[in-house]
Amino acid sequence: MIEHASFSQLSATDVYAISALRTDVFYLEQSCTEPEMDWRDLEDTAEHYFIRDDNDARKIIAYLRVIDTLDEFSTNYPRTIGRVVVDAASRGRGLSSKLLQQVIADHPDTGLILHAQTQAKGVYEKAGFHEVGETFMEAGIEHITMVRDAARGEA
Repeated sequence: MIEHASFSQLSATDVYAISALRTDVFYLEQSCTEPEMDWRDLEDTAEHYFIRDDNDARKIIAYLRVIDTLDEFSTNYPRTIGRVVVDAASRGRGLSSKLLQQVIADHPDTGLILHAQTQAKGVYEKAGFHEVGETFMEAGIEHITMVRDAARGEA
């Protein structure tokens, strides 16, 4: 089951579980070179989507966040999806796609933007995102900017 919360609605255990998942994947597995804690999780408009482990409700096995876009894309794509992460043992089950579909369902009339790791761009293409611009390095990993246009009432 997908859960959705603001930072203030997360329990201390949830915050710990999300931090542990993001640290395990982004830093231990992928050796990211940029700080994980950027304070954006705490913004009033930040949304946290996650899926718990069926066998241990304290453990979060898939996660993403949605925050305000703060760059030149903000007019057409006011919300940014980021920190998309799935526990290594839980991959191949479509969990990131389920999270993306929930965000799209919750924001049908909102343009969405994200920085996809290039090896994962197919997941985002299946969710209706398309590439804009050139590839670039972020946190020591090759990324591409991808956007999904607002449905404009067609959802």
